[in-house]
Amino acid sequence: MNATELLRALEKERRDELIPTTLDPFDELLGGGLPRGKMVELTGRRGAGRFSIVLSALAAATSMGEAAVLVDLGDHLDPQLAEANGVDLRRLLWIRPKTLKQAVMSVEMIAATGFQLVVLDTGLHPMRGRRVPDAAWVRLARTAEAHGAAMLVSTPYPLTGTASEAVIVAERTRAQWLGRGAAPRVLAGMTTVLRLEKHRHRKPGTHATLTLRAEDAVPPTAAVRQMDELSPRERKRA
Repeated sequence: MNATELLRALEKERRDELIPTTLDPFDELLGGGLPRGKMVELTGRRGAGRFSIVLSALAAATSMGEAAVLVDLGDHLDPQLAEANGVDLRRLLWIRPKTLKQAVMSVEMIAATGFQLVVLDTGLHPMRGRRVPDAAWVRLARTAEAHGAAMLVSTPYPLTGTASEAVIVAERTRAQWLGRGAAPRVLAGMTTVLRLEKHRHRKPGTHATLTLRAEDAVPPTAAVRQMDELSPRERKRA
């Protein structure tokens, strides 16, 4: 094998790699994580935990030493909260566009510069700006493939169509509370049911349950202990 063939083999091996989000239920639906060179769409309404998944993906990538970019149309990023959740801000580029068209243009341009994880979060419904043509998402998918970037599009409703490698839907979310009765209670976390809506290489329809714990609200041991103390009927209500 000559030098050119070796470089091509190494490049192919790199593009076959995955970037895990460290959220096992989400990663398992994708076969191990976000695939490099492909676009993945995550959809879900308000309170579905989409941005928590976004933060986890950014934390995983930057902790691996990768450069990541967040195109934040919803303007949801809190840098202090992101850093507390493991995001290395020194390796994160934060872009805050005003419209969906600007957001898509930003993703297309920045993905061509070598960032290994590119995340577009469109915020909550209604999005700012009009919808973009389907051809724009096809261009983004091709840009991701050409430059080996893992691309995650987080949106309240489907946008990318056939351009995405996979689509995951956050279907149902249930809050988990500490405390009993009608008195004020503390949010312990959320449980979200994820469904694999589409995947080019895996059977769709698979479900996974993702639990997001509010670490700052109460220590995990206390949360588990108080949940265990509830009766089955009380636990169901909680």
